[in-house]
Parts: sequence; C-alpha cells; structure tokens
Amino acid sequence: MKIWSIYLLTVMVITSAGISQPTKGWVSLFDGKSTANWTPRAEVELFEAKDGELHLFSKRNVWVISKQKMRNFEVECEVIIPQDYQGFNSGLGFRLSVSGGKPKGYQCEIDRLKPAGIYGIGMGGWLYPTKSTQKEYQGRTKDLFSPEKWNHFRIACNGSKAITFLNGKQIAKVDSIQESSGYFGIQHHGKGATVKFRNLRARQL
Repeated sequence: MKIWSIYLLTVMVITSAGISQPTKGWVSLFDGKSTANWTPRAEVELFEAKDGELHLFSKRNVWVISKQKMRNFEVECEVIIPQDYQGFNSGLGFRLSVSGGKPKGYQCEIDRLKPAGIYGIGMGGWLYPTKSTQKEYQGRTKDLFSPEKWNHFRIACNGSKAITFLNGKQIAKVDSIQESSGYFGIQHHGKGATVKFRNLRARQL
C-alpha cells in the first residue's frame, strides 16, 4: 500500500510538471506501420495504420483488442476525435476479457462529455464520475479536453486501484477495480467518422 501511494505521487508530480518519464520497460502497442497487434471484434468500415497513426472508422459500436495482456501497468496514448458530431464516443480499454464481440473490463472514456472518466464494461458502469462526484469531476476537467487537438491519456493501474490523467492532470482515482490480468483495447461507439490514435504504449508495474 505504501509503495503504491509513493508511486502514484511520483507519477502525479512528474506528469503535472510536464517532464517526460523514462522509456525503460515500455512496450509499444502500435508500431506506427501496421495493425498486426490489433484485432477488431466486429466488422468495421476502416481500420488502418497511416502516417504513424492508428485510424478507426465504424458505423457500429466496436472494440479493437491488442495482443498484450497486463495486470498492473501504466498505459498511455494520444487521441484526436472527429469533428463530425458532438456526441462522438471512444475509449481506451484495460484489463479486458474477451469471449464475444463486446469485452468485459474497464475503459478510460474518450469524448467531450466525460473524458478520462472510468467506466466498468459489465463491471458496474460509471466508477468515476458518479452522481456524488460529478461536480468535483467537472471542476477537474473544465477546459482541459480539446476536441480539435491531440489529447494525451494515461492510466496507472495496480491491484484494485486505478488513476487516470488527461493532458498531464489527474482526473479519476478509484479503488474498486477487479484484480485480474487483461487486454488493452480501443473503442469506436459507432455512427461513423474516424478516431485516430498514436504513441500507444504500456509497461508493467
């Protein structure tokens, strides 16, 4: 418990200071050239690697799952969402288990409404923000997410604890994550348009 608390404090200090973290131990989830590391769990209109970016276009709710599986980790990426409509929804999944098209596990929300919130997919729904923490959440994220720009998301997960960062600022902190190993994933909630990811990487804690 003490070691995890010290680690979280270190991550928050380094991230908030805007200092790049060491690259030791990081595993690239996307090589910038191909989609070989990723598998769509349903049919999509477009899924390709282009100019160092991972592009996903779909007219249905779909998850694309990575080959990597981790239990305690840091994972991060940069995302830019399409401007086609206000309600576009995506996510960065973690500790995902897959038996059919839709995985079970957790996701860091990527959209205008609740960026960097944590949602339990078949695991209880919204873990943060909840009704009681909505006002706190709005204060933390005010003017932080830029729909027209690349946004940086980071998740640190250890045991039952998970925290998220959006553009260097801590957003969510929960202590109710199921302690299991699982896959990473990216989501497209459907209705078309292309979401783009880059610099996807993770490392074991």
